[in-house]
Amino acid sequence: MPAALPKLVLLAALLPAAAASAPAAAGPVLEIRLDGTPSVFVDAGGRVSACGLRVFGIEELPAPSERLRTVDISILFGAETVARDIGLVKAGSMEATVAALAGRQPMRPLAVTEGWLRAGGVRTEPLPLPAPADGDDPSALRYLADARALLAVVNAALAGEPIEASVVRTGQAVHPVYRGRLAMDGAARQRLAGCLDALQAGAGR
Repeated sequence: MPAALPKLVLLAALLPAAAASAPAAAGPVLEIRLDGTPSVFVDAGGRVSACGLRVFGIEELPAPSERLRTVDISILFGAETVARDIGLVKAGSMEATVAALAGRQPMRPLAVTEGWLRAGGVRTEPLPLPAPADGDDPSALRYLADARALLAVVNAALAGEPIEASVVRTGQAVHPVYRGRLAMDGAARQRLAGCLDALQAGAGR
């Protein structure tokens, strides 16, 4: 267990309590591989300014469709996480046929109207606040969420506990809930925990 984990848990304990969300209303629960990729952002002075975690998985749809579609949800912590107890969530999805991928054709982005992560019974939910625009990916959904829900996901990732992820894709009737333990090696876990440690320490200066 990374040494920075207790500090991260302490930060979560200082935030206002977030209510556990109701179970997802749509779709079956599918066990798939979920990969976790941390990101560290620094300012011009070399200080940590933000920390991110990307959760990515691929669902293989059964025959005869032979399609693949992704669930791709990222969370971002910055100065606002400590100052206002909020973080950013970005959710997206893409699809392609197996034949298209074999032919090196790009995946097609799918419009997403809802996307969330859940760990420890707490689910990320949009707050009634405007989220920063993302001109590079108009099909993705972005919203601000209670930092406690985001930190629950991080704690589960660091502890090797399962999380759930889901996106609602426009025009598709079934919206599965994907479940799995994030595939992250020890170095990636240390990087994520260390980043959040540094972000918290920097906010206290």
